[in-house]
Amino acid sequence: MKGQMTLGISASILAAFLFTAMDVSAKMLAPLGMGEITFIRGLAGLLFIPLIAWQERKPVFSGKDRKLLHLRGIFGGLGILLFFYSLPGLTLGDAEILVQLSAFFMCILSPVFLKTTPSAHVAPWLAVIAAGAAIVLQVWNFDAFNGYALLGVVSSFCSASAYTCIGRLTEKGGHSGAEIVFYFQFYSMIGGAALMLGHMVLPSGGDWIWILLLSFSALFAQVSLTWGCTHIPPVIVTFAMYTGLLFHILAGWLLWGEELTVFSWTGGAVIVLGSAMLLWKTKGD
Repeated sequence: MKGQMTLGISASILAAFLFTAMDVSAKMLAPLGMGEITFIRGLAGLLFIPLIAWQERKPVFSGKDRKLLHLRGIFGGLGILLFFYSLPGLTLGDAEILVQLSAFFMCILSPVFLKTTPSAHVAPWLAVIAAGAAIVLQVWNFDAFNGYALLGVVSSFCSASAYTCIGRLTEKGGHSGAEIVFYFQFYSMIGGAALMLGHMVLPSGGDWIWILLLSFSALFAQVSLTWGCTHIPPVIVTFAMYTGLLFHILAGWLLWGEELTVFSWTGGAVIVLGSAMLLWKTKGD
């Protein structure tokens, strides 16, 4: 049991590190355009489908709940696309801080669309997360509040919507993990390809190194995350994934000399505290 816990936590931390590498690569490739980056991310993820299908020993396509599956793909693809769009105008640390808002949106969406309704005692922690986001965004200071930050918030909402769709699909049953992942990767590719039609810049020179790193990290981050989820409870996986905040902050500082403001540090700490308490309060619900 102890060995399983160590493996699960290690795999989750490795996933957080690989997701950071993916985001670093996306920021490095920003001059290519977000269409190309999103398309590559989707294509790399599709390579993961045969591995999931082989592990699950289930059909990839069930033929059920197609509307819900398409919604999962659309929200998931839009979430990653908007996140990539937010990267050029934010520090890596701020971008990752805003990702944590998905827990807040999940608790708002769950009572409406899922059978599992959070209990009343989570409300204070939802308010804490909202307050943390307001601090990061500096909503009282119009000059500090920029469109990139807003894209990060909308990206978190789309991610939470995608997770809600996954929860609904899980409640209905009869869907393999490969099928659910396929729709996300497919719509990521479709969205990226559509944007590439209007603005396409061919990679050159060192771009290919970052493209390879983006593809590798996107693929194996999913492998590591899946491995972690099969060895330890999801709530522990989520806590371990918070190490991604540290990795993003360090990468931004080392590669671009980025420094978080006191508002980012304060708001980020408040969001992480609120999210952690939210997970703790809801794990028994």
